[in-house]
Amino acid sequence: MNDKNTYSVDKYLKIIAEKEGITKEEVQQEIGWAVSIALKSPDPQMQRFWTDFPCENETPTIEEIIYHLAEKFAKES
Repeated sequence: MNDKNTYSVDKYLKIIAEKEGITKEEVQQEIGWAVSIALKSPDPQMQRFWTDFPCENETPTIEEIIYHLAEKFAKES
């Protein structure tokens, strides 16, 4: 991810944190927890989702997930 994308992710994390009344780090931890569960899902549709997920390594980072999903939702709106 480039610096612009990292800035966007940081901005999204801060917005979520403020809305939820928690810290940015807590948001990251919660997302990480949810992703670790989702990655282990035996559901074939979920496995396809993660297999097709654009990321630099085998497993997407929290930042990659947030950026990709935010971009996807923005395009769908």
